[in-house]
Formats: sequence, structure tokens, C-alpha cells
Amino acid sequence: MTVASQILAEGFPSLVSMGEMLRSGACTSLDLTEYALRQIDTLDGQLHAFVEVYAKEALLAAEAADQLIRAGHWLGPLHGIPVALKDNIDVRGRPSTAGSTLLLENTAKADAWITQRLLECGAIVIGKTHMVEFALGAWGANEFMGAPRNPWGRGAHLSPGGSSSGSAVAVAAGMVPLSVGTDTGASVRVPAALCGVTGFKPTIGRLRSEGVVPLSTTLDSVGVFAQTAEDAALMFAELTGDRHAFATSQVVAGTTPSLEGLRVGFLEAGDLEGLQPEIHVAYLRALEAFRSQGAHLRKLVLPTRFDDFADVASTILLSEAAASWGHLAADSSLRMDASVRPRILAGARFTAAKYISACRRREELKAQFNDSLGDLDVFLTPTSQWTARPLSDVDHSNPPVRYARIGNLLDLCGISVQAGEDENGLPIGLQIAGPTNADARVLDAARGYQASTSWHQRRWTPGNER
Repeated sequence: MTVASQILAEGFPSLVSMGEMLRSGACTSLDLTEYALRQIDTLDGQLHAFVEVYAKEALLAAEAADQLIRAGHWLGPLHGIPVALKDNIDVRGRPSTAGSTLLLENTAKADAWITQRLLECGAIVIGKTHMVEFALGAWGANEFMGAPRNPWGRGAHLSPGGSSSGSAVAVAAGMVPLSVGTDTGASVRVPAALCGVTGFKPTIGRLRSEGVVPLSTTLDSVGVFAQTAEDAALMFAELTGDRHAFATSQVVAGTTPSLEGLRVGFLEAGDLEGLQPEIHVAYLRALEAFRSQGAHLRKLVLPTRFDDFADVASTILLSEAAASWGHLAADSSLRMDASVRPRILAGARFTAAKYISACRRREELKAQFNDSLGDLDVFLTPTSQWTARPLSDVDHSNPPVRYARIGNLLDLCGISVQAGEDENGLPIGLQIAGPTNADARVLDAARGYQASTSWHQRRWTPGNER
């Protein structure tokens, strides 16, 4: 067994470790890419995470990445690392289906901004992942292109979360160390929570959305999946290239931000009503973890109940979705997911007055929420109300986005980190969120939390489900 094979026997190590291995010659990008392709070949027939795998191109790119490293040109933490993209992100010459059979011929003429940045950083784009049709759904269903399977589901087809379902499953199953998704109303954070990985939604626009098939141009945000907050932080730092605004760009192995003195908001009991009991317990345990590390906790009093944000968010999202896809939804002869078409048609019926009123209300809520935050650095919520459930049992009219959807509506940044498991061993997520452009602070808080807990070290492998 080679050194690289021994190292990869337990899955992909951290980004810092992989970078050290690549530069020292302990492994190559070709090793990492071949390992990823073997994992995909072994697991994806069951898990259905990938729409398309670019095996030939990825292997050639890995060889080129290795040549650069051997020549002394290491481009940074993403150099030589396999990454998967959600199938609404353009790759030149490849279809971007956005999860719809109606867009099978939607071949991209150019790379999306995020694709181009990954390539500039030396990453290996290994393929595209499945998603909810037009990114409109939080449970992960897809009637015609197929829904990925949450790897923690044993024999059951459990919800992987949506809409970035395949990107979350690919990381959770160890097929890739990193992936990219999009988040319009929790579509990175909820899949991360349900699949037991870390999912970061930055402030809208920090990872630019040019070349991403739109759902809601007001609320769409590009985000990332990783096993840990440190990896998500490094990935985000490299992609943004903002060394001054982003403190975590200088991550050194073995160092973590302190939670000492961090001002942390938490929810009142009334905001936790209806929460799955194990998630409630995990949330209280997470608060204690912050408190024990020296954080100062204070109740966050919201300007309105979480469920009352739904109407404003839905009006904006569905109106803009209808602007893009209403003509397809209105044609009953075209195949469209039964959980997606009615929502787009509902958006088409909204009046201009209702849409403008919702946009104005959004600005009011943003101002009110900022007043509520005051001097808090971050605030904590459960990521979702429930853990994963059989996809056949989900209620599409009641998505698991109560706590996460405000991140887009109020232009916050937020990350879902692993925080426990339910009685069936299914993952539980904790959301750490902060105000606009507090991305570095949120990532630091997540790294500090993971340094004091071990839930992020729990990885799925075939057969280790309860």
C-alpha cells in the first residue's frame, strides 16, 4: 500500500493536511482525484449524487496540477483538490440543467464566476451534482432526474435536504472533500444539517452568482460544503481573495479562534416551540459549549416570529422564480416536478404591488433585525426543525427552513455545523449566523465551536449507520 493509500484509507484529510501532503510529495493531486473517482464509482450508484462526472478531464487537470507543484508553483489550499459543483453552475461546454429535464440542452458558453475562480486556484472540477428542480425545494426531491439519497438512511430513502442535495451528499459520503451549492432560502445549510456536514452561506454577493442559473436574483447566494468549518473558511478565503477583510485566510494547522468574550445571541423558549426534542437538546448543549469557552450569551429578541418571515420571503422568491420559469410552468405538456410547478404558478399570480410591498417589508425587517442584534457578534439557532425523514413522507408545503430562511431574506451570513444526532443516529445541525459582511466572524465562531466539540469528526462510511 502506498503512503497516499494509507493516508486516504480513512477518507479525505483536512485541506491544510492535503496541502502539506501535496507540497511534500506524500501524495499527488492525481492520487486525490483517482481516490475521489473510485469513491464515486463505488457509492454513486446507490446515492445518486452526481449528474455527470468529468473523469477524463479531471485526471488531466490533476496531472497538470502536479506538474505545477513539482515546478515549485503551489497556488494555495485549493490547488489539486477535487471539487464538485451543483448543476445550476455553468461549466463551459457542459449542460447546466438546474435539476430540470427541460434544460438538458442548456449548454454553458462560458464558466460561471465561481467555476473560473476554482480553476484559477488550481482546484479539480470533478463533476456536477443533482439538485431540486430549479432549486425550488428544501427537502431534496426531484421527480424526473431523481433525488439523491441521504447516506445516513440505511435502506430508507431519507431526505438529503435541498436544493443543493447532491453537493451535500457528495461531501457526506466522502466522494469529494469540497463542493459548491447555492442557497436562496436555506439550500446549503439545510442539506448540510441533514447530511451531517458543514455548509456555509456567505453574505449575498461575496461569492458572485454570474453564470449560475437563477431562482431569485434578490436572494440567491453561492455557498460551500466541507467536513469542517476550517475547510469551509479556507475555501472561502481562497475564492474571495480578500486577505484584509477575511481573517481566517491565514489558518495554521493547530490554531483555532477563541470564543472568549464573543457576544452570542440565543433564542427565547417561544422561538423553539415545535422543535424536534433531540434538536432542542442539541441546541441547549451547543449554548453550553459556547458558554464554557467564555462566550457571553444574551437572548435575541426578534422583531417578528420566525414563521412570520415566511410570507415576505416566499413572495420575493416565487415572484422572481416565476419571472424566470413561469412560461415553462404554465405549459402543462412539459414535465415539471409536482412539488415545484404549483409554487412557480403561485408566484406568477402575485401582483406587482404585492411584490414591491414585500421588497419594502424586507428592508424594514433588515433594519429592525439589525437593531435587535445590537452589539451581538453572532447568534445561534437550530439549522432545521427536524432531522432527515423518508422522502416519501415529507410535506413540501412545510419545509425545514424556519430558522435558516432569514439568512437570505435579511442578507445575513450563516453556517450550519454538526451538533449531535437524534435517537436514530441522524445528524443534527446548528446554525451560527451574523450580520451582513460578518463572514469572517461567523467562520471563526464555527471553528471555535468545532474545536470544543467532536461532532464534525463523525463521518459516514458504508455500514456505520445505526
